Amino acid sequence: LLVNTDQGIVPAQILETLRIVMNGRAYKVITAQDGVKEIYLNRQFVIRPDANAMININFAEAKTIPTMSVTDLMTKDIDLTNKIIIVGLNAAGLSTLKDTPLGLMTDMQISVQAMDTIATKTSLQRDSNINLLEIGITSFLLLILLVIVPRLNVFWTAGILFLSVGSVTYASWHMYSKMFTLVDASWPILILSITWAHLAFNNFAVQSRLRQQIKKQFEHYLAPDMVAKLQKDPALLKLGGETRTMTFMFSDIRGFTPISEKYKGNPAGLTKLINRFLTRMTDIIISNGGTIDKFMGDCIMAFWNAPLDMKDHANRAVKSAVEMQKELKQLNKELKKEKLPEINIGIGINTGEALVGNMGSEQRFDYSVIGDDVNLASRLESSSKELGSTLVIGEKTKIKTQGYKYKSLGTIKVKGKSEKIKVYTI
Repeated sequence: LLVNTDQGIVPAQILETLRIVMNGRAYKVITAQDGVKEIYLNRQFVIRPDANAMININFAEAKTIPTMSVTDLMTKDIDLTNKIIIVGLNAAGLSTLKDTPLGLMTDMQISVQAMDTIATKTSLQRDSNINLLEIGITSFLLLILLVIVPRLNVFWTAGILFLSVGSVTYASWHMYSKMFTLVDASWPILILSITWAHLAFNNFAVQSRLRQQIKKQFEHYLAPDMVAKLQKDPALLKLGGETRTMTFMFSDIRGFTPISEKYKGNPAGLTKLINRFLTRMTDIIISNGGTIDKFMGDCIMAFWNAPLDMKDHANRAVKSAVEMQKELKQLNKELKKEKLPEINIGIGINTGEALVGNMGSEQRFDYSVIGDDVNLASRLESSSKELGSTLVIGEKTKIKTQGYKYKSLGTIKVKGKSEKIKVYTI
C-alpha cells in the first residue's frame, strides 16, 4: 500500500505495523477493472484507497499526537501498553522537513498522521465519480449564468455569481468535513468567475455600442436631454418599428427658385442663407421636443411623439409653428438690413397614425416615419400658397390641441384623397 503524503510515499511498514497491532494474519486485496477497491488488514478492518492504492492523509491537529524524547522513555516510568511508537531523528540537520497542511513536519510525524488516518477510517476519498460530479455541477451553473447574465442588471448577476460560488464552496467543505470526500472547488469557481466576467463585459460592450449608436443617430435630431434619456434607457426606443399616433410637420420655403437665381454665381452664399434659416427653425422644433426627420433642400420634415412618448405632441407641434413664424419675422428684419432676400415659408401640420422606426436598406437607414397621415401633412404644406396662409393645420390636429384659437380655411381636395379635407390656421 502506498500512502500519499504529497511530498513523498510513507513506507509500507506503516501498514504492516497496523496489521500486527490488529492481529491480522494476512492482507486481502480486492480489485476491479479500475483498480484497487478494498484492502483488509483483518476480517473486520477494511481500508478503501483510490484506484491506485493511494490514501490521502486527513491530517489531525498536531496536539492530539504526543511527542517525547528517548531520554524521557529511558529515565521516566512511562506506560507504553497498547501504544504504537514511531522512532526517528528530529534534530536540525538530521531530518528532512516537509510541507503539510499543519506546517512543516518530519517523516516520523507524517507516518503518525498516516497511521491515525487509517486507524480512524478518515482517509480522504476521491473516486472517479467525483470528476463527473464536478463537471456536471459546473456545467449546470454555467448554463444558468449564460441564460441569466445577458438578461439582468450586472448587480443582480453579481449576486447570482456570489451565490453560485458560495454554494460550491460550502458543498466542497461539507463533503470534506462530514463525508471525508475531496471535491475540488477551485476550478468551478475559476470557470464561473471568468465566464461571468466575460458575459458582464459583453453586456457592457453591447450597451455601450447601443448608447453610442443612439447618440450618433439622434444627436442632430433631438434635444440633448432627450438623447440622454434614450441612452439611459434604450428600451424607450423600439428600433424595429412600431405604429404610433403622432403629429407631423412639413415646412418649406416659398419662392425658393427666385432666391436661388439671385445667388446664381454665389452658391456658397445661398448655402449660408439656407443654413442660417434651417438652424433657427430647427432650434425651435428641437426645443419643443420635436424630432427632425430629414432636411430636403430647403424643406424641414419633423414629427412628435417618437422616439419618446409625448401626450401633448399636437400642442407642441402647433406651438413650434407659431414660434417659427415669429422667428422668421425677426430673421427677415436682419436679412433686410443686410440687403439679402427675405424668406417666406409654408407650414403643414397633421396628426394621425404612422409607422416609425429605422427605414432604408441594410447598408444605410434613417429613423423615419411613413403613413397616409404623413403624406397628408406634406399636402397641407403644399396647399398653403393657394390658401394664402403660412400655416395650414389638419382637423385631427385641431381636435387634439387646447389653448389655440383656430380660423377655418374651408375644405380642400388633396392628391391621393377622394374626400375633401377640413383645414385650419391659427
